[in-house]
Amino acid sequence: MKYEIAKGVSLTTIPTTKFKNSKILINFTFPAQHENYAKLALLAELLENCSAKYNSELLVSRQLSRMYGASFGVTVLRYGNQHTLQVSITFPSDKYLPAKSQLTSEVLNFLQEMIEDPFVDGQQFDQAYFRIHQSNMINYLDSIQDNKGFFSTLQLQQLYYANDPDHGNFLMGTPQEMSHIDSKSLFNFYHQVLSQAKISILIGGDLDEKVVADGFKHFQSFSDRTPQVYELKVKPLPVNDVQRAAKNIEGSQSVLSIAYELPIYFGDDEYFPAVIFNQLFGGSSRSLLFTNVREKHSLAYDIHSSYNSLVGMDTVQAGIDYANEDQVTEMVADQLTQLIDGKYSDELLDGVKQALVNQHRSEVDHLGSLIEKQYIQQIMGFSLSDSQWEDKVEAVTRKQISEVAKRMSLRAIFQLNSRGH
Repeated sequence: MKYEIAKGVSLTTIPTTKFKNSKILINFTFPAQHENYAKLALLAELLENCSAKYNSELLVSRQLSRMYGASFGVTVLRYGNQHTLQVSITFPSDKYLPAKSQLTSEVLNFLQEMIEDPFVDGQQFDQAYFRIHQSNMINYLDSIQDNKGFFSTLQLQQLYYANDPDHGNFLMGTPQEMSHIDSKSLFNFYHQVLSQAKISILIGGDLDEKVVADGFKHFQSFSDRTPQVYELKVKPLPVNDVQRAAKNIEGSQSVLSIAYELPIYFGDDEYFPAVIFNQLFGGSSRSLLFTNVREKHSLAYDIHSSYNSLVGMDTVQAGIDYANEDQVTEMVADQLTQLIDGKYSDELLDGVKQALVNQHRSEVDHLGSLIEKQYIQQIMGFSLSDSQWEDKVEAVTRKQISEVAKRMSLRAIFQLNSRGH
């Protein structure tokens, strides 16, 4: 069921009696603009840990304990061109609690407190609280370079989106951007988010829909707004040459990261062939990359590929010895050629399809996955029943996979090189 709380504020319910918990997701969304990345990341940190009433992390934790161990979080996400502040809470359904429990109403009151009544001092966030969390965020951003895989992913992303900081920059900004934010300007930005963002609320579980819908109508900030209309799919700007960069580091392991443009998006006719192509390429433990590069030739500690259907990109990342870099690069290209030529067994194709079907079926056992899937389908305007989804997977042919593989266009390579010093 879908309800309109106000213009630009929607509520979608996903009724199910399968779980003892219920989950609420509130997505504040607007077009991705890199100038806002650090601000939204810091705002998420502040809204998660305190409010005017619960003005310490201890008080927030105690209130969650009182609500039968409810789990609360605020994070930032990017779905293609969409920048998102996501507030989530998971809590036991009333029917599993003592008689006359009204936990759903308590949870809604808690959410309203945390979202609409932050820990402020006049027209700015409380200064001491602000500085602590700003410092925490700067330390986190500084520490990213210590995580070789994640650091390489971010560097590859910047190369892939050359001259496009809205998609090339890290979702949480840079240490410099974070350090330049002040409490007053962030408080003004907070009001801008609450009054202008499109708000999509999703609720899964065994709940009284009317209680929830009425509860959200009491949120003062959930008033009429006219959100911007924009294309969700990311179409990268053309580049003349493959973008390349390298960084030398100390240590024993190098990381090779490769990005291909694969202009096939969620909901396109070729979407399911693209999903299966990626599983065959490097998306599973039975894939060509994993089997041939890692298992047969022992040229990688780990190697895998990832397909992002909201931005039309397929990436490969491998942990390797620096001496093997050229050989691994050549073998990655060879596996792609094998998929174009159809040089893989029927057993492998059938196994990959079955694994995808099993994974899809297992998602219904996780409330969070159920809601997330519903949200992606909602924002992309593309929805299939479970049986239709499985039929689409089973119907994918070798010819379709070959055609997908032909559309892979090498766009960026980042090498994090360690020569063992």
